[in-house]
Amino acid sequence: MQSPSLGWPKGRRLLLMRHGETYEPRLDAAMPSADDDPALPLTARGREQLREIAAWIAHADIQAAWASPFARAQETARIVAEPHGLAVGTLPALRELPLYGPPGGTLRDVAQRYLALMRDLAARPLHEVPLDGPHTLGEFLDAALASLRDAVEQASGTVLVVAHGGLNRFLLGHWLGMPPERAIAIEQNFACVNVVEFVGSGRPWVRALNVTLHDPLKSHAPGI
Repeated sequence: MQSPSLGWPKGRRLLLMRHGETYEPRLDAAMPSADDDPALPLTARGREQLREIAAWIAHADIQAAWASPFARAQETARIVAEPHGLAVGTLPALRELPLYGPPGGTLRDVAQRYLALMRDLAARPLHEVPLDGPHTLGEFLDAALASLRDAVEQASGTVLVVAHGGLNRFLLGHWLGMPPERAIAIEQNFACVNVVEFVGSGRPWVRALNVTLHDPLKSHAPGI
């Protein structure tokens, strides 16, 4: 991956969100298959939480809104961008990391896949670590960073981007200069907001992480 200090347009602010709630956050929650995942909808509670987020940041001068192609990210971005009168663009490279549990699996199964991924990252480089499908983790993240940089560059101020918990962890870890195997330590709850500014020569400045209005002290999150 590119150096976190290089190549970003200076003077931009990124509001990077995880999509809203799609299941009750408990370890025995059923998880979708790879085929069903792109169409997974938000819950009614998730939509209500996002309306609170939209009201909270309605004062922000958001100039553009982008989202993963997955349905839950698109709907999240539409709800949050609505007060600003913005259409939502699609960034295909920001889709969820292809890392799935067995058929009929649960959140605990997916968590185990992520823990195995971290062990793999501690043993070999990003571009040798496989995901489900044809791409390595390094290739996946390279594409996501390039796509995100292009989106940020098109605006002159604040940009809203809605993606996924797994991907966001690695993006934020990259900007923070963390070893990739520690990315799992950056929690990303449903409907969270992260604030990243690109200052000076375009260096990333992570100003806020995993901000949630509905659970500010993380009392109800499963911790994965």
